[in-house]
Amino acid sequence: MAKDRVQQIRNILKDFGEGFSDDYGQGREDRRNAFLRERKLSGQTEESTKWDSLMGTHPAAFRLQELTGNLRPEKRQALEELDMQLKGSNARKTGQLVGSVANDLTQDTTRSVYWLLNALQATGEVINEQALSRVVPELYKKSRVQSAEIPFTVTPDGKSPRYLNISDKDAIKEMVDTKKAKYVDDKLKASRGYSFDDSGDLQKRNYSPGMVQSLAIPTGIAINTGLGLMSPFGGAEGYKAALPSADDPTKSSNVLGEVGLKYLMGRTGQLLPYEEFKKVRPDVSRDEYKRYQAFKYDKREDYNPTDGDLTIGAGALKFTDEGIHGPEVQFLGRGLPVTTGIIPYTAALAGGLAGAKYGARSKQAAIGGLLGGLGGLTAGQVGGNIIEGERRRRNSLENQMQGGNAEQYLQ
Repeated sequence: MAKDRVQQIRNILKDFGEGFSDDYGQGREDRRNAFLRERKLSGQTEESTKWDSLMGTHPAAFRLQELTGNLRPEKRQALEELDMQLKGSNARKTGQLVGSVANDLTQDTTRSVYWLLNALQATGEVINEQALSRVVPELYKKSRVQSAEIPFTVTPDGKSPRYLNISDKDAIKEMVDTKKAKYVDDKLKASRGYSFDDSGDLQKRNYSPGMVQSLAIPTGIAINTGLGLMSPFGGAEGYKAALPSADDPTKSSNVLGEVGLKYLMGRTGQLLPYEEFKKVRPDVSRDEYKRYQAFKYDKREDYNPTDGDLTIGAGALKFTDEGIHGPEVQFLGRGLPVTTGIIPYTAALAGGLAGAKYGARSKQAAIGGLLGGLGGLTAGQVGGNIIEGERRRRNSLENQMQGGNAEQYLQ
């Protein structure tokens, strides 16, 4: 009896070890192949959003989906084809789960989430991509290619579309002649932008990756403008240049270097000293200026929103309802005002979604999304600047009153 118990424990440990070794030994390319296979089975392009790509290759993410029964059928099939699914005894599956977690720690997959979202521009782009991919999934899908020479096949039951397929010699000739496919090492290969599905039908992606990526332009402009990065010749209003001139710190000493620092590193200049700052921002009192500086550099945790400020994660995420730019969100040291940053971004995002959705009806989702996003950006910037201008006007009047009756000035 004791021997049976010992053997049972040995078998459990053996299965656990095999499962652990199996999942821990998987590489990024293994998971990438499973992800690409899943997308092919779903009729999607190899190109995907950054978030979907990261989560689709996360070693622990799809294991949790398997356990909870939320794994998509296409993903399940892809894992089974590559012998990467959960399988065997409970001990083996447990070993696989532990191996996936260890794999994640070793290969820094979860930390890649931080690396993906470690700037407001990057976070804004991820949100934009995810929203577009959900509202207009056609952006990342493929369609079968219909023959141009013989577009329809007539049968006793009627007329049906004729799609290019590798089992049809005439279709192969048409594919080669029109450069939709070519022979490489005596094998027929689909050209760039095309692919063959499992049945041999030629497919073409609905939209080129460059056009899809251009949909991030409006929201990108909104965030970069709000961050003060769209001023190539010097600092934003009230700020020094990233490379300040000795004669005038608000002007750049090197325009190319200024553009490089702002574009590549997201670097902006520091606030001007108050005596210089108030010349361009008379709406900000000395006390408000000092409070904002204290808020900006204070890293003490503050989870109480009733005092108007929040600080989470040692200053990684902060919020104030009344800074020198009005309500402002700060992420990893970069501040984005609500009025001149978040409102334009939200409007650009909404315009892009609406334009892409409308344009998809005529297979012009990319153009429609870009135009809609630019339109939303313009409306958001105008509206946000009006709100910000009114806020500054009221603050200027309050500062000028020096304790007088505020109401008579603000009517």
